[in-house]
Amino acid sequence: MPGHHLIQIVAAESTPEKDAKFEKWYREVHVPMLFQYEGVKQAGRYRLKGNDKRCSKYLTMYEFDSEEALSAFPKSEAFAAAIKDFENNKEAVGFTERWVGVYELIKSWER
Repeated sequence: MPGHHLIQIVAAESTPEKDAKFEKWYREVHVPMLFQYEGVKQAGRYRLKGNDKRCSKYLTMYEFDSEEALSAFPKSEAFAAAIKDFENNKEAVGFTERWVGVYELIKSWER
């Protein structure tokens, strides 16, 4: 994560029968739409290992270089378009957002 100091994490779920459709939509449509905003420097998708019901099955982390980039993100055209697409497709792909959080980097280590 060199150079990035803010991340927005989205924890999400899908219904088992729509899981493959959800993952394909998120990977091929949703994240690319959000990448139209230049302030998003990196994104990573993660799937839960195991079956811990306390945890979300999927996490997506969006990285930003500055507070200004993060603050402008929800006001961007890319975000508005992605949210509109999300609203139109959330039922079809079984999307449920469990939580969203923004975290600031305190310190990082590298080997």
